[in-house]
Amino acid sequence: MDKNFVGKQLKQIRISRGISQEKLSELADISPRQMCIIENGNSLPSLDTFIKIAKNLHFDINEFFDIESEPTESLRNTIIEKIKIADRRQLNLLNDIVDAVARNV
Repeated sequence: MDKNFVGKQLKQIRISRGISQEKLSELADISPRQMCIIENGNSLPSLDTFIKIAKNLHFDINEFFDIESEPTESLRNTIIEKIKIADRRQLNLLNDIVDAVARNV
């Protein structure tokens, strides 16, 4: 198992859920330092700790390693549906974002 991948994924999920590293460490019953070590990819959590983290971040362990593997077409369709309901201000912002991404690729 890739420690860096696990750490980055856990950190990404934690941030997306709006939970601090300190709060998650408390919920998972580990020290904030250990949580930091895990998120930095320097250590893997024990299975028990991983289960506690998953429970508190509300993600399915079975799907954890497929978080970024959503098929491109499915993701494209999701974005298109969101664009369809965007107002003019949102569309202008999205256009600027797409232009910025295209310049940096």
